[in-house]
Amino acid sequence: MQPNMMNNRMTEAEVASFLKRIDAGAVSTIGEDGYPYCVPVNFVVLDGLVYIHGRRLGEKIDNLGADSKVCFTAWDRKGYEDCGTLACDTTTVYECVVIRGDVEFVEDDDKKAEMLLALVDKLVPGKKGMDLGKVPPTVVYRIVPKTVTGKYHRPLPANRVREV
Repeated sequence: MQPNMMNNRMTEAEVASFLKRIDAGAVSTIGEDGYPYCVPVNFVVLDGLVYIHGRRLGEKIDNLGADSKVCFTAWDRKGYEDCGTLACDTTTVYECVVIRGDVEFVEDDDKKAEMLLALVDKLVPGKKGMDLGKVPPTVVYRIVPKTVTGKYHRPLPANRVREV
């Protein structure tokens, strides 16, 4: 493990809190050509698993059908810390979670509806109800983690942070 990862590692509780707060990340799949394919997604965590939704067609879904391995990354950049006077004396202030695992497609429409309502509540609180006819054609999948890591860089109290 990298030295910074050892020193700046998020606890399980910090990872859970972070994933509850952040609403977007990126999921990377393995393409037919062997290259990674990474796309931004909205997500919600239910029962400790990351859930994502989308259309039934497209490169991401094709890739997941061929290989269930994914890497999911979510991050929050807070700004830049001035650690000195030189250009190289600048460090990003951030939190980041990386999850590697396998995707399971959710086929149960009740579970899909639960996920979709939870996602909408996370993104735009207060919206209720759902056209249940839109649930069956929507693809919902969850990431079953093999590894979960979180790390951060927090500024020193004496240093200035340039917020983004």
